[in-house]
Formats: sequence, C-alpha cells, structure tokens
Amino acid sequence: MARYPIEALLRPPVEWSSSVGAASLAAMVWRAPEVWMMTPVVADGVVAALVVLAGVRFLQGWRVVRYQRGLRRHRRFRIPSRQLDRMTDGLFLGRGFAWTARHTQRLWDATRAHHRPYVEPRGRFGHRPPADSGLPALHGVGWPEGEQRIVLPPAERQGHVFVVGTTGVGKTRAAEVMMIQDIRAGHPVIAMDPKGDPELFRRLHSEARRAGRPFFFFHLGYPDHSARYNPIGRFSRITEVATRIANQLPSQGNAEAFRQFAWLFTHVIARALVALGEQPDYRKTLQHMNHIEPLLVRYFEQWLDQDGPAHWREQLDFAAAQPKAPDTAEFPRHLKGRDPRALALVRFYKDHDLYDPVADGLRRAFEYEKTFFDKISVAVQPLLEKLLSGRVGELINPDYSDAGDPRPILDWPTVIRQRAVVYCGFDALTDPEVAGVVGQSLIADLVAYAGELYKHGLGVNLPVTEPLPETCLHLDEFSELVRGPEIVQALNKGRGAGLRFVVYTQTLADIAAGLGHRERAQQVLGNVTNTLVMLRVADVETAELLTTRLGTVEVNRLMLVSGATDSSEPDSPVDFVSNTQERVSSQTTGLLEPGHLMQLPRGHAFVLMAGGRLYKTQWPELTDAPRPLPADLDGIARDMAQRYQPVAGMALRTDADSLQRAAFVAGGAA
Repeated sequence: MARYPIEALLRPPVEWSSSVGAASLAAMVWRAPEVWMMTPVVADGVVAALVVLAGVRFLQGWRVVRYQRGLRRHRRFRIPSRQLDRMTDGLFLGRGFAWTARHTQRLWDATRAHHRPYVEPRGRFGHRPPADSGLPALHGVGWPEGEQRIVLPPAERQGHVFVVGTTGVGKTRAAEVMMIQDIRAGHPVIAMDPKGDPELFRRLHSEARRAGRPFFFFHLGYPDHSARYNPIGRFSRITEVATRIANQLPSQGNAEAFRQFAWLFTHVIARALVALGEQPDYRKTLQHMNHIEPLLVRYFEQWLDQDGPAHWREQLDFAAAQPKAPDTAEFPRHLKGRDPRALALVRFYKDHDLYDPVADGLRRAFEYEKTFFDKISVAVQPLLEKLLSGRVGELINPDYSDAGDPRPILDWPTVIRQRAVVYCGFDALTDPEVAGVVGQSLIADLVAYAGELYKHGLGVNLPVTEPLPETCLHLDEFSELVRGPEIVQALNKGRGAGLRFVVYTQTLADIAAGLGHRERAQQVLGNVTNTLVMLRVADVETAELLTTRLGTVEVNRLMLVSGATDSSEPDSPVDFVSNTQERVSSQTTGLLEPGHLMQLPRGHAFVLMAGGRLYKTQWPELTDAPRPLPADLDGIARDMAQRYQPVAGMALRTDADSLQRAAFVAGGAA
C-alpha cells in the first residue's frame, strides 16, 4: 500500500474479512486437528500462524476504520494547566503533525463526492448527529502517523508571533496558553485586552500569584480599582510628548498641515513644563493650549531670575511705567487686550536681545494671532477633552503629590525589573477612540523605554550588570491598539531590547483600517509573520496570507475508464469487446487552499514557522480553574462577564451605569 500512488483508505475494511476467516480456521484446526490430518505439533504451528495473520489483518482494518472516524468527528484536547510546566524546550503550541504533500493528498481524497459516506458524521440507528463547527478531516488526515508536541523554539520567538482568526474560534484560549508559559518561564508579561475577557483576567492573576510576581491591573472601565498611568509623563526625548499626541490626529490631505502645527504648539508647552520641573500630562497640555499666557509668565520669570540681566524686575517695572507717545505702536493689533504682564515680558525679551530656545518658542506661540492659534488647536482640543472627561481622566492624569491615593502608578521600568504581570483593559466597547489613544500611548511609552534598554540595559549605574529580560507583550484585538507609526518602530527595534510581541487580530483589513495606511500595514505584517498562527478565518485575503507562502504539490487521482467496441467481422463469433481500466493521473494544486482555512474547527490552527515549516495543531483546553480572586477583583471579573457579553436586541449600557454597578459589586464582595 505504501508503494501504491493512492493509499485507498476511504473504503470498507476488507481486511477484517480475511481476519475473521483466519481466526475461524484457526479455531477449527485447534478444536479438531485430526480432521485436517495434522499432528498436534503441526496443528499448534498452523494455529499460531493463523492467529498472527488474523491479528495483522485486524490491525490493518482497524487503521482504516480509525482513520475514517478521525475524519468524521473532533477529538477534544484537554489538559490541566500543570502540564504546561513540562514545556521547557520552547513555546508549546498544542499537539499535531507536520503538514506534507501526503496530507494534501488525503484531504483532496476526503473532499471528493463519492467518498462522502466515509467522511460525513454518522449517529446511531441511522440518525445523523448535528455536524460540529468546522471540517474534522483537516486534523483527521494526520492520524495514521500520530500526533506530536508542536513547539516554537526560543530562537524563533524573537521574530514575534502573529495569530489571526475570526471571532469565537479560540484566539483568547490560545493567548491564555501562551501567557501561562511566559509567566512560568519568568518573563515580564504585558497583556492588552481591549474587549475585556474575565477568564483571561482571572488566569493572569492566578498565575502571577502562583509565581510570586507582582500583578498590575489597569482598566479604563474600573477607575476605582485600576492602577493609574500617565501616557506622556515618561520619555527619553522631549519630542516624544508632542509626537504621541499629534499621532492621534488625522494626517491625510490638508489635515497634515494642521497636525504639524498642533505638534509644534504641543512641543512648546511640553518643553516649558519640563523646564519648570513639572511632568507633562493631558490636563496641563489642554489648559495651556487654551491660555498660554500664565505658562509664558511663569517660565520667563524663572528663566530671567536664573540667566537674565541683573535687576531685570526693576528694569521691567521702570519700562512699564514710562509713558508712550500716542502714535507709538508697541505690538500688532491682534495682541491688544492680551495679558499685560506677558506683553511686558515679551517686550523686555526683544528690547534686550535675549535668547533662550524655550522662551523663544513660547514667544512665537504667544505672538500668533489668537484666531489662527484657535484654528490650529481646535484639532487637538476634542481629543484631549475626550481623554479628560469623567473618571478616565483621573487614571491617565495621575496626581503624583496625592499621597492618600492607594492606587499604584504604572511604570514600565518597575514592571520589567520586577518581572511583573500586567493586565490592561481599555473598555473599547464603550469608547473605542479613547481606548485606541491610550493603548497606542502605552505602546509608544514602552518603545521609548525599549530604546533605553537597548542602550543601557536595566541601568547605567548598577554594580552588577543584570541580564536583559525578555518582555512578552500579548496584544489582543490588535487593530484597536495601533493607529500610529509607533508599532512599526516597536516591531523593528524591540528585538534588541528584549521585546517579544504576540499579535492577535481577525483580518488583515482590520490592521490596515487601524493604521490608516495599507503600506504601513504591510510593514507590520512583514515584522510579525516570522511565525504565523492561523485559526479559522472569514475572508480569502486573510487566508491567502498563509497559502501564498506555501508551495504547490501534485495530487494523484484514480479514474475508472471502461469502454466497448463492436466487432467489424460478420462471421466472427465475438460480437463486441469490452475493457475496464484504472488510471492514475496527477494534477498540481496548492499545499493548502484558502477554503480549507475557512473550515478549521474551533481551537485548531495551522502554524507556519521560519523556513516554511507548516504544522497542523490543536490548542489544548485547560481543565482546571484559576485560583479565586480577591473580593474586590472578583466583583470586577463578574461584572466584566456580564458587561462585555453582547446580547441581541439590547443596547450597551452607558459608562456611568457600568461604573456604578462595578462599584456596587466590588463593595458587596468586600
């Protein structure tokens, strides 16, 4: 059978007929050897040979039956989470087999019409059970050779992992398995979950407690229990503050000019705040963008006290007290009515030919016509208003001087040094725009710190150089978190800083829509598809991301050809001649077709590793429940389970209602 070009496994188990015959003959010889004219010794030898033949033929037939059963139904893969402790040779991706041309041949045979009785599900008494989701044959074609553990080597983890699959096919469960392994391996783990999965939240907290690691909870929907975070408070270069804000604005067409001017004004404000010893945040940026005079006065007075001329305050007061000629035009008309103190400082700055880069930037921003300034800043103000509204504004604009606030402030250096576990929820169902802005800011801040890690490691003044940890970032619903070029920098340059990304999305179009540029989306795909994990997808374009990277193979097809020819001789006793032939033909097809990826069962995936190695795998289901949460966090998890479950015909609750209920649940649990 192995040498035959077609395995012929989709047929009745004819081997069992010879097995039954050999077993029956062995029984008859054993009961009455004299009837067969055999001596006892000879009879025993014949019986043994017949039993061996019956066993061999039975196993051959059982192989056919077992293979057909694997094509008709799913086999669930369940393990307790403690078994993941044994996966120390890499990242465990489930069990399966290496996909080759042989499996393409078997799948092609199974999908032919005349083989349908051997592939379709069958129940008892002729009743056909409801078919499970997906095509079981995609995994059943590998049963004759058996399954093995599919492991991603540590060296290939540096090239990031891309997981794609439509809704409800097991992406979150796959993420859960990979996060557990990363935590138990001792890596810092950062999980960003825009939609809010309570089971994932429970599992991460349980694994952090099991490993004795700090756990940080950041969620925009639960500000009373969430950690605080300033998205623009930490930076390696001052220009990053304006960049993180300006990147949230549209950049197509004429909007690019407004975005550049908005970046300029935001940069001027950030430089002034840092020079005054203050940490930039969204609230201060919005305040000074609407009214820049107080910031200008504060900075000018501090700078002049340190580096200005001696007795500058007396000179300023003396100049202000001098009468001016009626026809003297001190300032343009559009500056009339502005803050007199700011006008006097700007006049003193010009009259004494002084220069300071920060002061000069404030001066130019101040001298712009107010209407023009308002037109430019109007693009930024709606964004900042959304970020500052409600209780969310307290989370992303923390008061560092408030010692009575027990909520911790999230800081990436602390997370990485302590090898902590961080769960970030963004409440994207309530406000996707705010979720995207905060998520992008988190990534941008992490990229900035990655640059410091690449240059200096964990610290420049440490007595002993610590090895750089591998920080594992799991970005679920990737399209909700990427809206700027920061993610491209993170994927390109994050490897040297120890950042290992695992990206989850539903379609390729989601990434292009989130970034707003198809070319930038291709950059992202080029950096994360070193290891591609594809579950069931819903569109051809996404499926072709995998199938186009695979080669073509030849499949064999068995054809039955029959014909008849009439005799041309009238006197011949032969009236006609007939013949029947079996022909084997071959045709070229892809190793996988896009339609196959749209029929994957839930929890099943194809994994393409570096070098073109393709595996068919099944993710495990964890049978043990995570450890119980503390009372306050358990209330949040139960509220997440109700709040983020869409119900047909019901509208989503308002943010205020949800927050009120979350506080009530958490208080009752406490």
